[in-house]
Amino acid sequence: MLEIGCGSGSDLEFFSEQKLISNIIAIDLGLNVIDLAQKYQNREDISVQQGNALSLKFKDETFDTIYSYGVFHHTADPIKCLQEAHRVLKRSGKMFLYLYGSHENNIIKRVGVGIEGFIMAVFSRMPYSLQNIFCYLISPLCWFIFTLPSNLLRLVGLKVLAKKFPFYFGGHPFSLTNDLKDRLMSPVNHRFTKKNLEQILLSNHFQSFDVVRTSAGLYVYAEKS
Repeated sequence: MLEIGCGSGSDLEFFSEQKLISNIIAIDLGLNVIDLAQKYQNREDISVQQGNALSLKFKDETFDTIYSYGVFHHTADPIKCLQEAHRVLKRSGKMFLYLYGSHENNIIKRVGVGIEGFIMAVFSRMPYSLQNIFCYLISPLCWFIFTLPSNLLRLVGLKVLAKKFPFYFGGHPFSLTNDLKDRLMSPVNHRFTKKNLEQILLSNHFQSFDVVRTSAGLYVYAEKS
């Protein structure tokens, strides 16, 4: 299995504990791979390497499975990422992805996406250290505006409506900080409609696939024919 964009290694940790995959290669563009490679240096079934989703350094048809959670939409060219994943995937190989959705059927989250774009534009003019501070400061505000009303709706039994709010999953006022960093400090956030993503998969030779739209985003299962 190839994990594209292993980040801090939380998903890699889960996979490593399951003992269901005989060989895992995890890549990431960042220097975080140095610590992760050190952590798994004694594991013969896990290899952590620096790599770029836009230009995978593996031969064609290398992997049985590809997994990537919340990565492709932060790159300069998500479609190129899909093409590279398709190239290194074996025939009948499986791909599992999570991507940002455009929330075309959710007006509340559509407003949130607009606010997100505005803040990203402001952040692009700030130094990285200041962006970190602002994410920490914004977290309680987002929790109060979005999470708290969602929690109140859940308490009165309106669970479906509660999940239509951005950041409905917040546990406490500062619990949204890391998620805000992921969204606002990225250079770009590509978002997809379910229909658009299905067309992209089809045009890139994934004949068998399923795209599930949730309040969190789009979950993709695709098989290389």
